[in-house]
Amino acid sequence: MKINKINIKIACFFVAISAISFISCADDLAELNENPNAIADLPLGLQLTDIQLKAAGAQYEMRRVGLGWASSSVQQLADVNIATNLLPGDKYIDFIDYSYAVFDEYWVNEAKDVIDFVTRSAEDPTAVNYNAIGRIMKVISFHKVTDLYGDIPYSEAGQGYLTNTWFPAYDRQQDIYASMLNELETAAMQLTASAESPGSQDVIYNGDLTKWKKLSYSLMLRLGLRMSKADPSSSETWVKKAIAGGVMTQLDDLAKIEHEEGGVESPIGYSFVVDKFMRLSDTFVGWMQENDDPRLELLSWVESGAPHQGLPNGLDPSTLITDGPAGGDLLDYSQVNQDLVQRDSPSMYITYAEVELMLAEAALRGWYTGDAEVHYNKGVHAAMANWSFYGVDAPTTAEVDAYLAANPFDEANGMEMIGEQYWAATFLNPLEAYSNWRRVEYPVLTPVNYPGNATGGTIARRMKYPLVEFTINAENVNAAIANQGPNTYTTRVWWDKQ
Repeated sequence: MKINKINIKIACFFVAISAISFISCADDLAELNENPNAIADLPLGLQLTDIQLKAAGAQYEMRRVGLGWASSSVQQLADVNIATNLLPGDKYIDFIDYSYAVFDEYWVNEAKDVIDFVTRSAEDPTAVNYNAIGRIMKVISFHKVTDLYGDIPYSEAGQGYLTNTWFPAYDRQQDIYASMLNELETAAMQLTASAESPGSQDVIYNGDLTKWKKLSYSLMLRLGLRMSKADPSSSETWVKKAIAGGVMTQLDDLAKIEHEEGGVESPIGYSFVVDKFMRLSDTFVGWMQENDDPRLELLSWVESGAPHQGLPNGLDPSTLITDGPAGGDLLDYSQVNQDLVQRDSPSMYITYAEVELMLAEAALRGWYTGDAEVHYNKGVHAAMANWSFYGVDAPTTAEVDAYLAANPFDEANGMEMIGEQYWAATFLNPLEAYSNWRRVEYPVLTPVNYPGNATGGTIARRMKYPLVEFTINAENVNAAIANQGPNTYTTRVWWDKQ
């Protein structure tokens, strides 16, 4: 969006001073904004593959927002840096160029393509299933952006590339949620075995429409619960509709993208390959140690061979020496098991484990007749088994059974237990871990108060809009701020009620 506007100004300048044509600058720029390398009438199957791979994001936004802000804010990761290669969420440092990375990258690399795909597939009566899948992909892409920033361009998003609408209005988050839920419902109803399936060009489910329908309703369950504090009545309605429609029922129903080294690489894996400073948070490691969690041996790797030891959040190189529980050598602190963060490690959108834990919450709320404990136990089993998709040996069924026997579900503390397990189940799916934590605030985390932090010593509730928006789209971004609140880390998005 901003790149093309800069190009417009430059092009208009040179057209004006050259005075070699009477053709208007606007007409010239219409041609300049056409990609000469674009393929006319790109086959829908190829475009589907493209938007699915792009939805996983790139190392740029994953390192800056996913790991940099989200994972460290919810104290899954920690670091000691205060200048470069840092995790801003560890100390709530205002690295604004980190904060806006998802917003900035999304409009350039995702929005225009997924919207174009949905539009083109809707015009083709034989592409019913392509259109349904496109609608689901649109929700996957947009909900991560609105959950981070709140009000965002939605109804006019991506239109700069498609209709020359360069200054998109910001939609209210509650309106975006209503639209996304309707998109999911429409998609689920559209999917049909009587129309063409994308087959192998669908790199998530290989054309399995039954799994796409489960994904649609599982995302509906996620978004429905996300509204539980902001709009309990609508939340309950959509949760019930999702469960009735049919959510994920087994481990391999999960939605993920496989990566390959030298091809479309894992944004998380690549981030860990190039950044050796990140450590597991002492909060996360301590929680696993306290509960004798079999995931500890799987997730934690200490390079020096010392015992598992998480790094406390909020330390810098000086305080690491004085206050670090394992001293001042980072090699004595737990890193993420390197086998889990390779360039070919998968990207997870939503897993069966998350769905079972959400069903447990729905049952606990009285919105579902299922047994909360049964779904909780299934969720924990699935969360541990899910690590097998990373090519490692997951905890055995016997180990998980022993863990659950030692830490049985307690309905009186059910919301806290479900929240903690969801937090663990979404490790390496940082944006979801961050969003769900803001909604339920479990596990209970102790914020840090590093000198000069940008939040007053509280965990950030959202990311900040890019500064460039206040230059090129000032009227619309200021309208969003008037509706939502100041462009700060402590302003809560619509669904994030106290």
